[in-house]
Amino acid sequence: MTRPSWTIRPKGERDAEAVVTLLAEIAREGNYFATEWPFDVHERARLMRDALLTRRSVGWIALDGRTMIGDLTVVDVSQEEPEIGMMVDAQHRGRGIGRALLACAIAWAGANGKPALSLRVFPDNERAVALYRANGFVEVELQPAAIPRRDGPARDAIVMRRPVTPRDAP
Repeated sequence: MTRPSWTIRPKGERDAEAVVTLLAEIAREGNYFATEWPFDVHERARLMRDALLTRRSVGWIALDGRTMIGDLTVVDVSQEEPEIGMMVDAQHRGRGIGRALLACAIAWAGANGKPALSLRVFPDNERAVALYRANGFVEVELQPAAIPRRDGPARDAIVMRRPVTPRDAP
Protein backbone atom coordinates (compact mmCIF):
# COMPACT_ATOMS: atom_id res chain seq x y z
CA MET A 1 0.00 0.00 0.00
CA THR A 2 1.36 3.41 -0.91
CA ARG A 3 1.38 6.26 1.52
CA PRO A 4 -0.99 9.13 0.64
CA SER A 5 0.60 12.32 -0.66
CA TRP A 6 -1.69 14.42 1.54
CA THR A 7 -1.69 15.19 5.26
CA ILE A 8 -4.33 16.25 7.78
CA ARG A 9 -3.75 18.82 10.49
CA PRO A 10 -5.88 21.01 12.78
CA LYS A 11 -7.23 24.15 11.15
CA GLY A 12 -6.03 27.51 12.46
CA GLU A 13 -7.05 31.08 11.77
CA ARG A 14 -4.15 31.39 9.30
CA ASP A 15 -5.93 28.85 7.09
CA ALA A 16 -9.14 30.85 6.67
CA GLU A 17 -8.31 32.43 3.28
CA ALA A 18 -7.27 29.10 1.73
CA VAL A 19 -10.34 27.30 3.11
CA VAL A 20 -12.66 29.97 1.76
CA THR A 21 -10.87 29.87 -1.61
CA LEU A 22 -11.54 26.11 -1.74
CA LEU A 23 -15.15 26.74 -0.70
CA ALA A 24 -15.50 29.21 -3.58
CA GLU A 25 -14.15 26.63 -6.06
CA ILE A 26 -16.60 23.98 -4.88
CA ALA A 27 -19.50 26.44 -4.64
CA ARG A 28 -18.90 27.26 -8.32
CA GLU A 29 -19.62 23.59 -9.10
CA GLY A 30 -23.16 24.32 -7.90
CA ASN A 31 -23.92 20.77 -6.76
CA TYR A 32 -22.77 20.03 -3.25
CA PHE A 33 -23.27 22.99 -0.91
CA ALA A 34 -25.91 25.22 0.50
CA THR A 35 -23.38 28.01 -0.07
CA GLU A 36 -23.80 29.51 -3.51
CA TRP A 37 -21.33 31.49 -5.58
CA PRO A 38 -20.79 34.43 -5.59
CA PHE A 39 -20.14 35.43 -2.00
CA ASP A 40 -17.80 37.87 -0.29
CA VAL A 41 -14.62 35.80 0.10
CA HIS A 42 -12.92 38.26 2.46
CA GLU A 43 -15.95 38.60 4.75
CA ARG A 44 -16.42 34.82 4.92
CA ALA A 45 -12.71 34.38 5.76
CA ARG A 46 -13.00 37.05 8.47
CA LEU A 47 -16.00 35.25 9.99
CA MET A 48 -14.15 31.92 9.89
CA ARG A 49 -11.07 33.40 11.56
CA ASP A 50 -13.28 34.91 14.25
CA ALA A 51 -15.10 31.61 14.90
CA LEU A 52 -11.79 29.75 15.18
CA LEU A 53 -10.16 32.37 17.42
CA THR A 54 -13.17 32.48 19.77
CA ARG A 55 -13.38 28.68 19.72
CA ARG A 56 -16.95 28.60 18.40
CA SER A 57 -15.71 26.16 15.76
CA VAL A 58 -12.87 23.71 15.30
CA GLY A 59 -11.68 21.93 12.24
CA TRP A 60 -9.08 20.07 10.24
CA ILE A 61 -7.62 20.63 6.82
CA ALA A 62 -6.14 18.31 4.24
CA LEU A 63 -3.04 19.50 2.42
CA ASP A 64 -1.23 18.12 -0.59
CA GLY A 65 2.11 19.81 -0.04
CA ARG A 66 1.04 23.39 0.61
CA THR A 67 -2.17 23.15 -1.41
CA MET A 68 -5.47 23.09 0.46
CA ILE A 69 -7.47 20.08 -0.78
CA GLY A 70 -9.99 19.47 1.99
CA ASP A 71 -11.63 20.90 5.07
CA LEU A 72 -13.93 19.75 7.84
CA THR A 73 -15.43 22.22 10.28
CA VAL A 74 -17.35 21.48 13.48
CA VAL A 75 -19.75 24.39 13.86
CA ASP A 76 -21.17 25.65 17.19
CA VAL A 77 -18.96 23.41 19.31
CA SER A 78 -20.87 24.42 22.46
CA GLN A 79 -23.95 22.57 21.20
CA GLU A 80 -24.72 19.14 22.63
CA GLU A 81 -24.65 17.64 19.11
CA PRO A 82 -22.66 19.98 16.86
CA GLU A 83 -23.01 20.01 13.10
CA ILE A 84 -20.17 19.39 10.68
CA GLY A 85 -19.48 20.62 7.18
CA MET A 86 -16.90 19.02 4.92
CA MET A 87 -15.47 19.58 1.45
CA VAL A 88 -12.81 17.98 -0.70
CA ASP A 89 -11.34 19.40 -3.90
CA ALA A 90 -12.81 17.77 -7.03
CA GLN A 91 -9.47 16.37 -8.21
CA HIS A 92 -8.82 14.71 -4.83
CA ARG A 93 -12.16 13.04 -4.13
CA GLY A 94 -12.26 9.29 -3.65
CA ARG A 95 -8.77 9.08 -2.09
CA GLY A 96 -9.72 8.68 1.59
CA ILE A 97 -9.44 12.35 2.51
CA GLY A 98 -13.07 12.65 3.60
CA ARG A 99 -12.75 9.51 5.72
CA ALA A 100 -9.61 10.90 7.40
CA LEU A 101 -11.27 14.25 8.09
CA LEU A 102 -14.34 12.52 9.55
CA ALA A 103 -12.09 10.43 11.81
CA CYS A 104 -10.64 13.64 13.26
CA ALA A 105 -14.09 15.09 13.99
CA ILE A 106 -15.35 11.83 15.52
CA ALA A 107 -12.26 11.58 17.74
CA TRP A 108 -12.72 15.22 18.81
CA ALA A 109 -16.39 14.59 19.65
CA GLY A 110 -15.48 11.49 21.69
CA ALA A 111 -12.77 13.37 23.59
CA ASN A 112 -15.14 16.27 24.29
CA GLY A 113 -18.12 14.27 25.52
CA LYS A 114 -20.37 14.99 22.57
CA PRO A 115 -23.06 12.30 22.21
CA ALA A 116 -23.35 12.76 18.44
CA LEU A 117 -22.36 14.74 15.36
CA SER A 118 -24.83 15.76 12.67
CA LEU A 119 -24.69 17.05 9.12
CA ARG A 120 -26.91 17.92 6.20
CA VAL A 121 -26.32 16.60 2.69
CA PHE A 122 -28.20 16.84 -0.59
CA PRO A 123 -29.92 13.52 -1.40
CA ASP A 124 -28.40 13.42 -4.89
CA ASN A 125 -24.85 13.67 -3.52
CA GLU A 126 -24.65 9.87 -3.52
CA ARG A 127 -20.89 9.63 -2.94
CA ALA A 128 -21.10 11.81 0.16
CA VAL A 129 -24.14 9.94 1.52
CA ALA A 130 -22.30 6.62 1.02
CA LEU A 131 -19.19 7.98 2.76
CA TYR A 132 -21.21 9.20 5.73
CA ARG A 133 -23.08 5.88 6.02
CA ALA A 134 -19.79 3.96 5.87
CA ASN A 135 -18.56 6.09 8.79
CA GLY A 136 -21.52 5.42 11.06
CA PHE A 137 -23.90 8.23 10.13
CA VAL A 138 -27.57 7.32 9.81
CA GLU A 139 -30.32 9.21 8.08
CA VAL A 140 -32.54 10.95 10.60
CA GLU A 141 -34.81 13.15 8.53
CA LEU A 142 -35.48 14.35 5.02
CA GLN A 143 -36.05 18.11 5.04
CA PRO A 144 -38.04 19.00 1.91
CA ALA A 145 -37.10 22.30 0.28
CA ALA A 146 -34.77 23.12 3.21
CA ILE A 147 -31.97 24.83 1.26
CA PRO A 148 -33.09 27.94 -0.63
CA ARG A 149 -31.49 28.61 -4.00
CA ARG A 150 -31.09 32.01 -5.65
CA ASP A 151 -32.04 30.89 -9.15
CA GLY A 152 -34.40 28.00 -8.68
CA PRO A 153 -36.44 25.91 -6.31
CA ALA A 154 -35.21 25.15 -2.82
CA ARG A 155 -33.38 21.82 -2.44
CA ASP A 156 -34.11 18.95 -0.12
CA ALA A 157 -31.57 17.99 2.54
CA ILE A 158 -30.98 14.79 4.44
CA VAL A 159 -30.07 15.23 8.10
CA MET A 160 -27.62 12.53 9.16
CA ARG A 161 -26.42 11.79 12.68
CA ARG A 162 -23.54 9.75 14.06
CA PRO A 163 -23.61 8.64 17.69
CA VAL A 164 -20.28 9.16 19.45
CA THR A 165 -18.96 7.42 22.53
CA PRO A 166 -15.82 7.94 24.65
CA ARG A 167 -14.35 4.91 22.80
CA ASP A 168 -14.22 7.14 19.70
CA ALA A 169 -11.72 9.41 21.47
CA PRO A 170 -8.05 8.98 20.50
